[in-house]
Amino acid sequence: MISSDTIVASATASGQGAVSVIRLSGPSAIQIGETLAQRTLHPRTAHYGALHNNSEQIDSGLWLCFPKPKSFTGEDVVEFQGHGGPVVIQRCIQAMVDQGARPAKPGEFSERAFLNDKIDLTQAEAIADLIAASSDQAARAANHSMNGVFGNRINALVDSLTHIRTHIEAHIDFPDEEISPTALTRIQSELDTVHTSLSDLLSRAEDGVKLNQSPRIGLIGAPNAGKSSLLNALSQQPLAIVTDIPGTTRDLIRHTIVVRGLELSITDTAGIRDTTDRIEQEGIKRAQDAVKHCDIIVCLFDATSHPSIHDQDIERLVSHALTPTQTLLTIHNKIDLDTDPLENHSSYNYVQISAVKGDGIDQLLDWFEEHLRSNHQAETIFTARARHLKHLRESLNYLETARTLELTSMTIDLVAEDLRLAQHCLSEITGRFSSDDLLGEIFSSFCIGK
Repeated sequence: MISSDTIVASATASGQGAVSVIRLSGPSAIQIGETLAQRTLHPRTAHYGALHNNSEQIDSGLWLCFPKPKSFTGEDVVEFQGHGGPVVIQRCIQAMVDQGARPAKPGEFSERAFLNDKIDLTQAEAIADLIAASSDQAARAANHSMNGVFGNRINALVDSLTHIRTHIEAHIDFPDEEISPTALTRIQSELDTVHTSLSDLLSRAEDGVKLNQSPRIGLIGAPNAGKSSLLNALSQQPLAIVTDIPGTTRDLIRHTIVVRGLELSITDTAGIRDTTDRIEQEGIKRAQDAVKHCDIIVCLFDATSHPSIHDQDIERLVSHALTPTQTLLTIHNKIDLDTDPLENHSSYNYVQISAVKGDGIDQLLDWFEEHLRSNHQAETIFTARARHLKHLRESLNYLETARTLELTSMTIDLVAEDLRLAQHCLSEITGRFSSDDLLGEIFSSFCIGK
């Protein structure tokens, strides 16, 4: 792909900051950069200088130049690293637009890198995954995907299928020759190997998808069990109103926090009790509906009024049966107050805390960390997306259909077609075969400047 226009955008987050990065890419990038810098820009060399628009100096900073094809997009690229004020950034971009550049669309830099064969689609998507990583594990996995780990495994499977198809279609070209038993055994063995590798890759990808999602944690309990106090303790902010009046929280309060390299999406809910208050009843209904969609359900009990926990107590709070992907944790709160001896007779994990004093919060975070990290396979080394799973499953289905057919002169065309479709599904993941609609959907979700 050779672009006829030059694009420009800020590659740093919106808002105020110490430093900004403004990026140009396209055939006029170097010319525009040298015009505004009023100097020659040497490849891969940092030049300190000003950015002028006509005779006016707008900003000062570092100029960098990356001639094609050795750049991120594969085109001529120039970057200006200046000050991070929103006004000065906009003035710098406007100066570049005045010189002939146009504002970039979301994800257009990454899209050009893909179209110029600098990266495949898995690497392009990994850029967005790294920016949105919800844990240090997700960030490491996104980096692996950016370095081609996922794409390389897809390409290896495509190469294997191509090799098998070559042998099979050679027999289609010469239908009068019988397929030897040795050739049949070799083809079957190769199909089995590809099937095993594809099944393993699907399993890894399913775990990789989870890395892109913040675990959803729902706090549920009777009024005054300390749910809002726990939310405030975890967030270290007074997000929820805390009083001694039962039923203070009547609606859902959601907040995302990052602790120990983990991003947690926490929902505080209304207290569960029998009530004739219609507003409180609606809050209780919303609470029970909300925890149905949580990955971890945290049931809080007031240690001063409920020193012993049984499964029946939990069933009164959680109205639905847990799904295979859900985990429940029971907590005795207010252990800093005088209580009877505390007992957990339930079949669930258990922690004691004081949300107000902070006692036991470290142990609670230990449990979150251990559970969430063990919930991912240690071998998972790349991020993945729902569309990847779709194509992997479709490819596996075609491959399994091909394996069920006995390879004969009557079935060889069907086997060849199933293998072609399996290969096509895999190639859609890396972008070897992609519709314009798919590319538009993928890159439109990116940040501007990426």
